[in-house]
Parts: sequence; structure tokens; C-alpha cells
Amino acid sequence: MAIAEIAACIAMIKGLNDAIATAKQAKDNASAFAGIINKFAKANDAVMDVESKHVGRLSVEDSMKIQLAKRQLSTFNQQLKDVMLMQGLSGDYHEIMNRVEESRLAHEKKIKRLKLQRKQRAKDIQLILKIVGIAFCVLGILVLVAGGFKLAA
Repeated sequence: MAIAEIAACIAMIKGLNDAIATAKQAKDNASAFAGIINKFAKANDAVMDVESKHVGRLSVEDSMKIQLAKRQLSTFNQQLKDVMLMQGLSGDYHEIMNRVEESRLAHEKKIKRLKLQRKQRAKDIQLILKIVGIAFCVLGILVLVAGGFKLAA
């Protein structure tokens, strides 16, 4: 399932490259930039969603694909910045990227929290298994002791 989600993220990112080429030709067209930024945000959200859904469970290959997707998004972001600055839309770019950065920071906090929760859950399960094991041992000893008293009587 993660493979399909990662492939979808990569497909979104490839679409961004075509969009940036179009944006370079569409001078002073704010609506073109709005569409590109919308695609960028969707691709970025898709990568973050895959990463948070499958935190700690991705194979090495899938992790590498996610990392490459993140790098491609970073490259696209730099290209978008360059184009928007050349178009005189630096204020718009900075405002939008501040929102994207807030989202990224929130995502990183969420990933960290999920990793901690997973680690705590593993500790809790180990503790429960130890308690159940001890309870079975005590129960076994009580059965043996009770059986010993029956034989003595």
C-alpha cells in the first residue's frame, strides 16, 4: 500500500516540473502561480501523509523514494522562488512559504510524537506480556501446590 502512495507522490512531483516550465512563460499571471502552489502544497502534503502513516515501517527502498521526493520538492521550491522573485511576487512567495513552513514544522512534531507513541506502545506491550507470564507462572505454582496437598491428604 505504501508503494502506491509513494508512486502517487512522485507522479505529483513530476507534474510540478511541467507547471514550473509553464510558469516561466506566464509572466505576471498570478492565477498560474496559484495553481502551481496548489499542486506544490498537495504534493508536499501527500509526501508528509505517507511519511506519517508509515513512520518506522517503510522499507529502505521506500524510505529512499520518500527522501528523493522531498529533495525534488525542495528543488521545485527553489525554482518557484526564483520565478516568483523575477516576476515581482516576492511578498506573495514569502507569505505562502511561511504557511508551508508552519505546516512542515507541525508535521515534524507529529512524526516525533508518533515515534514516541510507538516506542511507548512497544514498552507497554512488553510489560503486559511480562505480567501475563508471571501470572501464568504463579497460577502454575498454585496448581502444583494444590495438587501436592491433594496427594498428601
